[in-house]
Order: sequence, then structure tokens, then C-alpha cells
Amino acid sequence: MGAIDKIDAVNHILLMAGESLVNDLVDDGGMDTEVALFLLDRNVIDFQLRGLASNTYIKKYNLDEAGYIDLPLDTLSCELVSQHTNADGWLIKANAREDNEGNIRLHNLTEHKNLWKKSTDYYVEVIYSLVWSEMDTPIQRAIMANTARQYQLVMQGDADVDAYLSQIESMYTVKGKSADIDDKN
Repeated sequence: MGAIDKIDAVNHILLMAGESLVNDLVDDGGMDTEVALFLLDRNVIDFQLRGLASNTYIKKYNLDEAGYIDLPLDTLSCELVSQHTNADGWLIKANAREDNEGNIRLHNLTEHKNLWKKSTDYYVEVIYSLVWSEMDTPIQRAIMANTARQYQLVMQGDADVDAYLSQIESMYTVKGKSADIDDKN
């Protein structure tokens, strides 16, 4: 669980660009706050989709009967990491797809179907969604540093500040990755 709440993150982003701090993200906002919050939300999704937010795991699925492999509803993305081939010898690739009923299922991209064989071990790397407060503090700091840099470039475009924020971003990204590696070991 992260120690930084969203208003502190937005205030950090605003402060790094020399903007005024806010007390509330809804009532006290203006265009600057809205831009900072928008960029923060986009970066949260970006970090998660790349699996940089300590939000990945590998799960083994083995079906008793041929059928669907249901994934958690908070799945952002997935990849079949075990090696399987179809009848023609082609490597099976898979991703997450939502069906008409709202279920997230493993989809066979090679054969364009959702049905999987029984008694076969399928290892799936799942990237799942986290809300801001569920992310580890080093990950939050890396996202804040990246967002502060983007915000400053969009609003001011100062090359010297960008160079400074780039160094901070690199430091916190490395700290976030090392925390993730430590969690996986």
C-alpha cells in the first residue's frame, strides 16, 4: 500500500512546474490541476500496462474438461507464457478478451477461439489493475516523477527543468523496479 495520496501527488506535480498547490482535487481545481490529474491517471495506466507497478503474476490453469479459461475481472492484459502449438505446428499466442456477458477470458489468437484443451497446463502471465492507493510507494514516486516531467513539458517546456526531472524520474523508476524484483524473489 502506498503512502502518498492522490492530492499529494498532484501537488508535487504542480510544485515541480512552479505552480500553486491545491487543497482539493474537485473544488479547488483549475485547468492546471485538471491537466496534472489527467496526466497522472494516464501514467498510472501506462505503468500498469507495462507491468511496472508490481501488478503481475503467473498462474497455472489446467481444465478438467475442454472449455474457457476465465481470468480475473481486474485483468488489464495477459500473455500465454507456456509454449503450445496448434495442429499445424504454429505457436499459440493468446490475450485477454471480454465476452458479451462481461467475462474476461483467455483468447487463442492463433486459432481465433476461446476454447482450450483439457488436462493441459497453461501458464498465463496476468497484468492486473491497481488503484493509486494500492501501489507501493516507490512505484507511486516513479509515476509522480514521470508525470511531473510530462506536465512541465506540456505547460512550460523548460529544458533545464526537464533535465533535472529526468534524473529524478530515472532514480525513482530504478527504485520502483528494484522493489518489484525484491517482491518477486
